[in-house]
Amino acid sequence: MALPFTKGYGLWIACIGVLFVSIGLECYGRACGYLVTPDSLQYLSAAKNIRESGSFLSSDGSYYSYWGPLFPVILSFFNEPQHALVSINIVCKIIIGLTLLGLANSFTRDSFLKIGFIVVSMLGVHQTLISVFVWSELIFMVLIMLNAYFALTLKKYPSRYYWFLISGFLACLQRDAGFFWISGVCLWILLDKSLSLKKRITQSVVYFFACTSGLIAWRVYVTFIIHQNSNFYDYSFFFHAFENLPPVLLTFGKMLLPLNGIPGVTMGILFFLLLFYWCLLTVKPSRHVQLPGLIISVYSLGFIMLPWQLDINEMDRYFSVVTPLVYLFVLSVIQEKMQFAKHGVRVLIYAALLTWLCYPVTRTFINVKAWHERSCSMANAK
Repeated sequence: MALPFTKGYGLWIACIGVLFVSIGLECYGRACGYLVTPDSLQYLSAAKNIRESGSFLSSDGSYYSYWGPLFPVILSFFNEPQHALVSINIVCKIIIGLTLLGLANSFTRDSFLKIGFIVVSMLGVHQTLISVFVWSELIFMVLIMLNAYFALTLKKYPSRYYWFLISGFLACLQRDAGFFWISGVCLWILLDKSLSLKKRITQSVVYFFACTSGLIAWRVYVTFIIHQNSNFYDYSFFFHAFENLPPVLLTFGKMLLPLNGIPGVTMGILFFLLLFYWCLLTVKPSRHVQLPGLIISVYSLGFIMLPWQLDINEMDRYFSVVTPLVYLFVLSVIQEKMQFAKHGVRVLIYAALLTWLCYPVTRTFINVKAWHERSCSMANAK
């Protein structure tokens, strides 16, 4: 599965440098050990019980039922899961970096824009956040970024179809939010006007059930066979939509500019209006641009419709995995505006991009310092 990388050593050197910085930030952030939350304890407990007895049990002895099964299964192969995460995360970052470069190459030929995209995606606070905690998001990001890459290259390389299905299938087993991702891709397939309506519907249905079958089987098993307290059919979806909408919009606004409160929510609204216009209302929407746009929209709607009120402190975590798509969409807009721009205008755009990069990178360094202190304080408290 060769990725269409750009020729030239400069881009490669820059990307390798970004990769090393990304790994270095993670190492510093969890210098005294990975950070652990209640979710982390569930993953580690389930992994231990799978390894010892083959059963999914949480830290309190109850059945592990509120999370996807793949992450604890992966951790169960190791006697010291947190030590193994060091190598797992490095492999994940390498795959993510290569895949993001492949995606960037399919959106623009401008090396400066590619490097900017790689920097903000790999060094932004969101990827670092999910790297210093014992969470399932980093592997999830690997799977969905691969899925996006296979989706965009499928017509050129039809042999990748099975990898397209496998990556989606595993993403759903890793996190339930994979269901939202798959739904977004299905909508993208349905809007492919180069195919007949019948073929679009068939492909979308096959993709949906092939990718979600494992998650559906897991939920049926948990709900109806072992009768755990996770009956999703009892929940009132959209009941908290009005409470969940502002934090979702704020999260996207803060991805782009250092704004909080109403200004941040307003920025989020403007982002989605641009997304809607660019993906659906232009004369001939680009299929490449439609993919991140539709996935972001459906993924966000999925969280808004959840039958409980979202925790504002968890929002960066929930949406960390789709931040590369946000920046990929912004990259496509910039690329479109730069196609026929004069040299002076291009220089101004480059300068503005460099200035803007200071925001996400600075945000990362501030948070990494806080995570480092938390990691070492936890270690000293033991």
